[in-house]
Amino acid sequence: MTEITIRSDDGLDLEGDIDVPGVPRAAALICHAHPAMQGTMNSPLLLAVRDALVARDIAVLRFNFRGVGRSGGEFGTGIAEVADASGALGYLRDNADDVPIAVVGWSFGGAIAIRLTARFPDLCCCVAIAPATERKPGVTEGLPPAGELNSTVPTLVVVGSNDRQTPAERCRAWAEGAGARYVEIRAANHFFWAKYEPLVDEVTSFVTEHTGV
Repeated sequence: MTEITIRSDDGLDLEGDIDVPGVPRAAALICHAHPAMQGTMNSPLLLAVRDALVARDIAVLRFNFRGVGRSGGEFGTGIAEVADASGALGYLRDNADDVPIAVVGWSFGGAIAIRLTARFPDLCCCVAIAPATERKPGVTEGLPPAGELNSTVPTLVVVGSNDRQTPAERCRAWAEGAGARYVEIRAANHFFWAKYEPLVDEVTSFVTEHTGV
């Protein structure tokens, strides 16, 4: 793991970590959950995803959104943070030797990952883990209506059947409207406690399918 500094599209310095296997065959950008729900780039769920991807020769970049940890600026509701993810993607493009790049996000970060696909249609795929689909004033802007997303990037939406923060039925409806693949993990909550293994399997299977790793 190497500590790095990333520049957001609007000029903020963001802290990040990059893990690069010996000869990376692909790369992935990871977007964390809302800090009010203890979301940072070091959330255990995201570290589990990172470990599985690196084990498959996929370089992984994690970073803290503005206002989180040592990243500059003030945390927002998910629109300005797209500039953070875009800046992180730019760093990854500059340092990933022209390999396929996926984006993975959890909750708040899942919504940002999906929004990023509308800006960068050359991303090989997107995985949104329990994405924030609904707008919650002062917390998250959620996602635009599925029909307005204008993204052609293959996308997986995966959610727990017992998720109270992002109910499965809302994720299913949004995924169907957007033409995304939908997977529901039985008995999992928003944090996927005791369900990391099936979650990580779904994430890595989808990413490896679309990166060709």
